[in-house]
This record gives sequence, C-alpha cells and structure tokens, in this order.
Amino acid sequence: AFGISEEFGGKLLRLSLPLVTSKSMYYFSSKEIFLFCLLFVFLFLSKELKANIEDYYPYKIYPSASNYGNTGILELPNARFMQEATLRFNFSSSFPNEFTSLTASPFPWLEATYRYVEIKNQNYGPSGYSGNQSLKDKGFDIKVKLFDEGRYIPSTSIGLRDIAGTALFASEYLVFTKRFGNFDITSGMGWGLLGMDDNISNPFELVNESYKTRSMDLGQGGSFSPKLWFSGKTSLLGGIEYDLHKYGLKLKLEYDTTRPEIADSSLKINSRFNLGLNYYLSESVFLGAALERGKQFRLSFAIRGNFLKDTIPKPKPRNVISLSEEQKRAAFEDKNLFYRSLNRSLRDESIYIQAANYDSDEVDISIATTRFQSVTRPAGRAARIVSALSIDDVKKINVRSMNGDLEVAQISFNRQELDEANKAYGSPLEILEKSTIASKSSTPLYKNADFIPTVDFPEFNWTMSPSVRHQIGGPEGFYLGQLFWKTDLSLKLRRNLVIYSSIGINLYDTFDDLNNPSFSTIPKVRSDIQEYLKEGKNNIVRLQAQYFFSPMTDVFFRADLGLLEEMFGGFGGEVLYRPIDKRFSYGLSLHRVKQRGFDQRFSFKDYETTTGHFGLYFDLPSEVNAQVLIGKYLAGDKGATLNLSRRFESGFTLGIFATKTNLSAEEFGEGSFDKGFYLAIPTKLFYPEFTSGFISFGLHPLTKDGGAFLHQLNGMYSIMGGTNQYAITRDWDDILD
Repeated sequence: AFGISEEFGGKLLRLSLPLVTSKSMYYFSSKEIFLFCLLFVFLFLSKELKANIEDYYPYKIYPSASNYGNTGILELPNARFMQEATLRFNFSSSFPNEFTSLTASPFPWLEATYRYVEIKNQNYGPSGYSGNQSLKDKGFDIKVKLFDEGRYIPSTSIGLRDIAGTALFASEYLVFTKRFGNFDITSGMGWGLLGMDDNISNPFELVNESYKTRSMDLGQGGSFSPKLWFSGKTSLLGGIEYDLHKYGLKLKLEYDTTRPEIADSSLKINSRFNLGLNYYLSESVFLGAALERGKQFRLSFAIRGNFLKDTIPKPKPRNVISLSEEQKRAAFEDKNLFYRSLNRSLRDESIYIQAANYDSDEVDISIATTRFQSVTRPAGRAARIVSALSIDDVKKINVRSMNGDLEVAQISFNRQELDEANKAYGSPLEILEKSTIASKSSTPLYKNADFIPTVDFPEFNWTMSPSVRHQIGGPEGFYLGQLFWKTDLSLKLRRNLVIYSSIGINLYDTFDDLNNPSFSTIPKVRSDIQEYLKEGKNNIVRLQAQYFFSPMTDVFFRADLGLLEEMFGGFGGEVLYRPIDKRFSYGLSLHRVKQRGFDQRFSFKDYETTTGHFGLYFDLPSEVNAQVLIGKYLAGDKGATLNLSRRFESGFTLGIFATKTNLSAEEFGEGSFDKGFYLAIPTKLFYPEFTSGFISFGLHPLTKDGGAFLHQLNGMYSIMGGTNQYAITRDWDDILD
C-alpha cells in the first residue's frame, strides 16, 4: 500500500511504503522521489522508442508489381496497394506473354492498371496484313481495398482484370494478405483465368445457378459483361513473400491457378509453383526474376514515383524590407515612384503588374504570372511587397489575379493581419478570417486604373522544341511514330485578341508503314488518322484567332476563327459561368467546322458539321473533379461524356473519361464506346524552382469516329478551373510562402 504525506513547514514530500520485513515506516526524500519518477518515465517511454535495424538499410522494401502490373506476387494478386498519388511503369517478359503496363493509385484504396500484352506464339493476323507481328492485347484492371489490415484481420481486396477486354486474361479475385514479421502471406479465391485450376466450388452458386458457367468466348472487347463476373470455375489461390531487408531482396512463392495450357496445348506445365526474386536498386526501381511453371524464366523491372507532395525545396519569398515612414510618405506623394518600385520588386518574383490604384487607405493591384500554379502564392507575395511600400494609413490590400487577359479572382487582405503573420505573430488561417474573396471580372482593373503599364502591341512570342507523334498497338507494328520540330507562335494584337499558330517540320518517321485504312460506316472524323499522319508530316497544326472577354461578373467568353486543329477548321466559341463562391460551373461551346485535307495545309474536304456541348463542372470532396458534357460530336452522334479526375496537393492529376452516344456497338466498332485516361505531372516536382508547366500524357486505346470532340485551344474551364473560392482556400497555406 502506498500513501502520501506532506510536511507543510519543511516542504518535504514523502512517499510512505510499508515494508514487510521492516519494523518501522520508511520515508523517501524528495530527491529519491524525483529519481524514481524519472526512472518510471524512462521505462514507460521505452515501450514506444523502438530501434529498428531496417531504418539503417539503404532502401525500403515495398509491395511490388505482379506480372500484370498491379500490386501482387507473380501471376497472382495480393491485397497490398501503392501509396496514393503513385505511378508505376512495369515490364515483365517471358514466353509466351510479355506485359507492359502503367499502374496508378488515385486513392490509397484504389489501383488502376492499363496494360499491353504481346502474345509471342500467336500472330496479329494474316501475314499479308500484319507481317510476322505477334498478337497484341490491351487490358484495363482495377483493384479496390475493402478492409485495412488490423491486428487480427488481414488486408482485404477485390479486383477485376481485363475489364471490357477480349476475355483473354479476364479474371476476378478476392484476396487476403496478412503480415507476420518479414512474411507477407496471401490467400483468396479467383475466377476466370485465375479460377482455371477449379479446385473449389463457386460460392456464388448459392446465390444464383447462373454462376455455375462462364462464357470464355473471345471478342473484340470494349463491352462490360458484369453477368460473367465471379462466375464459372473457381480456385483457391495463395502465396508467400519474404523480405530480406539487409540485402534489399523480396522472395516470392505462389501456387499458380491460371493453367494457360487449357487455352494453348503447346504450353506444358511442369509445376504449379512459381518462384520469384525482386532486387530493389533504389526507392524507385526494382529488378525481378522468376521461374514459372517449372520451366519458364521471366525477367521484369519496374519504375515508380510518388507525386503526393513536392519534396524538392523551392525558393522562399525574397526578403522584403519595409520603407521608413518618410520614404513611404514620399512614395505616396509621388505615386509614380511607388508604382516603379512596386513594378521592380514584383518582377524580382516573376510577377508582372497589370494595373494599380494607390489611395490613402487602400491599394488595388492586378497581377499576372507564369511562374506559379496557384492563385494564392503570387497573391501573398504581391501583397507583402505592397505593404512594405505603402503608408501606414493603408488598411486593405486588394490583389486581382489574372490568367491571360481575364481577371479570375480578387483577394482583399487585412493589412494588419497580413503583417503580423509575416512577423510570425499570426497564421494563414487568421489571415483568411479577415480576408474576402470576390470577383470583378467584368470590370478589370486595367480598364480604369491610375497606373497601367505601357504595352507595345502587337506582342510576339514563340517557342521551339522537338516533339513526337505516334500510333501504338496497330497491326502494322506495335509502335509507329514521328520525331518532328514544333514551333508555336502567338501574336497579341491587343488585349484579349490573339492569333495562335503551330507548325510541325518532320525530322524522322515510320508512318509509311501504316496500312490500316478506316472502314467506318459513319463520317470518318478521326479514323482517317493514318492518312493525316502519312500526308501531313510537315503540317500547320493550328492557325487561329481567339478573342476573350467577360461581359458579366463571373461570365467568361471565348471566340474562335481559323484552322482550329489538325483535322478541322471553322468558327465558334465558348461561354462559361463560374460563380466565385460556388463549387460548380457550367457552360456551352458551339462550333461550325469543316474537315481539313490530309496534308494539313489550307485545303478542305467536303464534310462539315456543327458540334457543341453543354458542360457541367463540379468540385467534389477529396479533391475530385467531375465534368459532364452533353451534346453533339463531330460525327453527328449525340450523347454524353463523363470525366473524373483527382488533383493532389502537389498539383499531380489523374483522370479517366468515357463517352456513350446514340451509336450502336456495331456502328462504333471495336471498343464499343470511347474511353481513355490521362495524367499530368507538374514540372516543378523535378526542379528546385517554381514552374507552371506540366508533363501530360493521355491515351485513347482506339481512335474511333464515335464520341469525337473538337480539340479546343484554351478551353474556358482549363483557364478558370481552380480559381473559385473553394480552390483558393484549398491552397491558402501558400499565402505566406
């Protein structure tokens, strides 16, 4: 039993502890109590301070790719996932299947994979059509996490391979993975190709008798067949992975349930067990080797990158030294001195003043920049410079941000709150509470400001760079492409009126091998791409005039005239309504266009049409953006397109889209409907400097005429997206950076 006694006079704290063998009560001194408490704290903390030798190894061993590209063992999947905002390129080669894939993780619970498979023991088609080229198969997979791993429960995932594909590799699975020390143990069930071992009854037969059988007829693909999912033969599957952290190795063993010999009798299986080994060269690269089915040797490698955050430090704002009160007063009396100083200081940050007003209690400034991606960072830097130059009577600083010649938003800062935060007496949140975000797009500051920089029109700008065009996965060859020199020019005649042109000069190409003419039964608005590639090697990509303006607050308009893209020219425009305080926008685009000649110069073909769409744009939770476009496409078909994307804190974006029109699957052709994916990686993630560029990549698995859009330069939502109040507050932490 413990008891506490206190001698008030001597300020001595005693802990009374009756000892069984003692004849009297023993009292601890305050020094002994302090040492006892210190020892207790150390003992308590030692439970949480775990030294792990793995922290000293050069590279972390992380879940690796299966042969198919998604996270797994070899032929089998597991329930592990890449970190969100990760891209992984995977190559895996053996006989007869060689896999090339790209896997992305838009969420920590979702992986999506696009894959090409070369089937080396089958021909693409008759030799007169495709020579000796081997068969190519495209596939799209998804894997979804159902439960995270816990102390007693495994990580649980469900997945679909080759969705809407040819059914050659179609599979469904439910897998469980649990870690025990360095072991990762996976078990589960597979259907389709993964169920070919047929070692267990299909549990879904208890739900409906239709799950007993499964049609494995191979087709052109492109159609979803959910009635076939989780049907037919079923197999228990399993595998073990072991991490050798000291050597950067991962060992793999699995029981292969795919049984490819059923589809190809020439493939003899000597063993149902596959053995594999991964070696991690770095955090981003690993090499793999495996012995599969007892005799097939497989080599693989993967390159991965995580783009969740910008990990390369960027320059901090330049040190802004506030003027003395006498200097501020002199700049107020001679405002030209203020404007010149402001202009010079902003240029040091690659921010360009477009207009300014300087009153006794308020400063308005309009800025533009090509250095930063967000609205908040340049606005915050501009406001700090204004504050350093302004008299103390100024209480409010209004920063209007521009994109092109359109004002997109105005942030009104409380100067006192801004200055205190810059002195570390405040925070971005406190600045936000005293700031307002508004729009005055129809009355831009440059129209009636005291200071408007002199601009000598016309303004001429140009850029030159090598570029590539290609066609992937065709019967004539897996990759046919062109290296050309691209020159982009712009001539601004006055504010809001610009002429754009883009010219391509051929350097090298393999397009003469193209030999797959279109047999489309609807207007050939895209499927004649091979003729454009062959005859337009030296081409005028674009030659058009554009005019922008904002007739009403939050209403933005663009007019087009000229050669609008490689295949069409004409005239039209787009209008967008983007309420600054809402998370949605909507707009309308409409163009009358005529098809250009194959040489992509100034000739035209007979086909012409009117195309246009009504668009709805939503900012959803979790940084997901949804776009719905409804209208008429280039081939005259009518329908809707759904576009979903997720933007991460770094600016990295992943997106997918699908279009369904009134065309039947037979009229559309292979693929049944238009679909694809895209990604955009900010270039700033690779440099120790802010840049506004992106490395973009998008893929249509097939080039078809159905669901074809007119390619529009400077789409209004691409200009205005990310400029509403929601997006500005999302990036508000940049305001002091």
